[in-house]
Amino acid sequence: MARITVRFYTTLKEKVGKGKVELDAKNVADALENLKRQFGTKFTDQLYDPSDKIKDYYILLLSGHTVDREEIKKTKVKEGDILHIFPPIAGG
Repeated sequence: MARITVRFYTTLKEKVGKGKVELDAKNVADALENLKRQFGTKFTDQLYDPSDKIKDYYILLLSGHTVDREEIKKTKVKEGDILHIFPPIAGG
């Protein structure tokens, strides 16, 4: 387990009521599960579609590198990493 920081932006930041949190995780999937438990539907309704997949327009960056949605279980985190979760920037 590694201690990481998760940063939220724009609408997601408003919904969860925080700009960042620190948590312990083994990989990106573990970090997201932790956030689901911590924030419940305020988090899940924003990030996940009804089939429990991350919505296409969200961008996940782990310390500056894009996280492939298909690889979140394999993407390990290390102490001090920052996971950025970017929601859509502009409406349509």
